[in-house]
Amino acid sequence: MVAAAAMDKVADGSRRLRPSEENMAETTPYIDGMGIEMVHIYVGPSKKLYRLHKANLCTRIPYFDKMFNGNFKEASNNIANLTEDDPASFDLLAEWANHPTTSKSPRSIRELTTIKLKGGNEVARWDPVGFYSLAEKYCLPELQDIIMDALIQHHKVQNELPSVGFVVRAYKNTSTGSPLTRYCAESIFWVMERGAEDDRWPTKDVAHLFQELPTFASEYISLQRKRAVTRVVAVDPRDAPPCNFHTHDLSKLCAGNPKKRKNLESERWDWKKRQHLEDSGLAVLQDFDFDSFLHGD
Repeated sequence: MVAAAAMDKVADGSRRLRPSEENMAETTPYIDGMGIEMVHIYVGPSKKLYRLHKANLCTRIPYFDKMFNGNFKEASNNIANLTEDDPASFDLLAEWANHPTTSKSPRSIRELTTIKLKGGNEVARWDPVGFYSLAEKYCLPELQDIIMDALIQHHKVQNELPSVGFVVRAYKNTSTGSPLTRYCAESIFWVMERGAEDDRWPTKDVAHLFQELPTFASEYISLQRKRAVTRVVAVDPRDAPPCNFHTHDLSKLCAGNPKKRKNLESERWDWKKRQHLEDSGLAVLQDFDFDSFLHGD
């Protein structure tokens, strides 16, 4: 009796040890949650057809909830045409939306690895710019943050930074001041400060960014002026603190990975000072004549 009592206490200090019991009822929460109603979405100029579970899609993406459950024609026949969207990027979005999970967490996206082309070059398996711009279009900021994390981790593993072409696409396909374009601007700035990458980021190609993308020019010059004020060397953006290139306010918990933001005081940078410098830089730039700078007037 003493031994049995001791066993109970070891197993659980508050509950008595007992034989296991299992629920043998036919419970199917996964398939029940998905429902049987489907929507048909035609994507891209080729009208690639996606047959998706309506419940999952509308739960994960409010845009489609309004489309298929609101007062739009798509709600009457469960058919939508998204001819402007890229099928490859929408495929990533659909995979995320239909991932088998009971939560709304956006953590599970397709792994960003590399594939080899016929010529032997290794390239990213999917296009981060396309996926990010689609997440932004459908108002999914948490998904944008997860994509940024995947992109930066991929660049670390492959020892890469955005190419000139990547930067152009990022600025042309996302909103002004997006975290993705900030990452691009800081990447090019760091590369140029190193001064040893002329063969991979030729000066003439980078100069083209200033001519084609006035917003890039503005952000780049802002970085230069901040450096002049702080006298701190340029930092590799891949080594920036967690959430630096996220959409959420830095004082808020990161919905994609709350553990990242549990201790705000442990961040390596003084964010209040950083924000002050950013505000100061923007104030100074208000009087800067970018047209004269870009065209040599």
